[in-house]
Amino acid sequence: MSAPATASTTETPEPVLSVRGLTKDFRVGGLFSRNSVRALNAVDLDLPRGRILALVGESGSGKSTLARCLVRLEQPSSGSILANGRDLLRTERRGASRAYRGEVQMVFQDPFGSLNPAHRVDYLLTRALRVHRRARGAEQIQTRLRELMAAVDLSEELLDAYPHELSGGQRQRVAIARTLAVEPRVILADEPTSMLDVSVRVGVLNLMRRLRAERGISMLYITHDLASARYVADTIVVMYAGELVEGGDALTVLAEPAHPYTRLLLSAAPDPNRVGEFDPVERARLRAEVLTPTSCPYEGDPEQQCSSTEPVRHQVGGPSDAEPHWVRCHLYAPTISAPTALITDLAEPKTNETP
Repeated sequence: MSAPATASTTETPEPVLSVRGLTKDFRVGGLFSRNSVRALNAVDLDLPRGRILALVGESGSGKSTLARCLVRLEQPSSGSILANGRDLLRTERRGASRAYRGEVQMVFQDPFGSLNPAHRVDYLLTRALRVHRRARGAEQIQTRLRELMAAVDLSEELLDAYPHELSGGQRQRVAIARTLAVEPRVILADEPTSMLDVSVRVGVLNLMRRLRAERGISMLYITHDLASARYVADTIVVMYAGELVEGGDALTVLAEPAHPYTRLLLSAAPDPNRVGEFDPVERARLRAEVLTPTSCPYEGDPEQQCSSTEPVRHQVGGPSDAEPHWVRCHLYAPTISAPTALITDLAEPKTNETP
C-alpha cells in the first residue's frame, strides 16, 4: 500500500445518505425481559456522494450495526435515515422497498457465508439481475454476466464454478459483482478484506477505488484496519461505544488525531515510522481520558461552541479546509458502557521494579 486515496473534488459533495439521531437498542434477557443494550446512540452521519467514507473502531463499537440499519436489515429504535429528501423510516416503515435495495447494497465480511453454496456463480448473478429487472432475455443476461465478471477482474470460466471452488479473494469479488448487478449508488462494505489473505487484500481495495472512480459509487468502508482505511478512504469517522468521536479528511485525522480514543487506536496499530514501542504511561493516560474524561482542549475557546449539558463537535484546523476536521467534546464519555480490550488491557503500566 504505497499511495492513499485522494478526493476527486475540492468541495464536499452533497451526501447521498444521511442519518440523524440514529439509535438502536437490542432487547436482552429472554422473551419477556424489558432489559436492553444500546448499540447506537444518536448517531449523525453524512455519506458524501461519489466518495469513500471509512468507519473505524474496535469490534463491538457499533460499526456493523450502523451498516445493517442503513441497509434495513435492522430496524432502528429511533432517528431518521434520509435519502433523496425522504425519511425512509417514515415512508418505508415495514422495511426497505425494492427500489431502495437496488440503490443501497451491502458486501459482507464473510464471502463464503454470503454466497449460497448450492448454486453456481452464474445463478447468483443472474438472480440479482432478474429480481431487480436489470436484464431481460437470455442474450442480454449473458452479456451482463460477462460485463460483471470483467468489472471485478474475474474470468468468464468461473461462472460455472461453485463458491467452494473459489479462493477467498475470488468469492469476495463475486460478492461485489452481485452488488454491481443491481447498479447501486451506495455500497456498504463491512470488513470486506478481514477474512482474506494479506496478499489479496490490496487487490480488493484497488477494485473498490476503481469502482468509485469509474462509476461514482459512494461507499461506506467499515474496518478496524487503519492502514487500509488510510489507503482507500477519502474521509474517516471514528466510532467508540456507539457514538462518533472524530471525523474528517482521512490523512488529516490519522496524522493529527485530536480525540484520546483516536490516538489510542493509532498507538495499537503497527507503524514502521515509530521508533520503539508506544509509551505505556501515555497509553494508560489516554485510556483514562476515554473512560473518565477530565479536560477538553477547546473549553473556554470563544470561537468554539460549547455546552454544559451535552457534547458538541469542535472544529479542528482552519474553517477554509475542504474537508472539515471535527472532534467530539472530550469532557463527555460515551453514554454506552463498552469496555473493550483496547481500553481495559493494561489499565496501569507495568514496571520492572521489585518490592
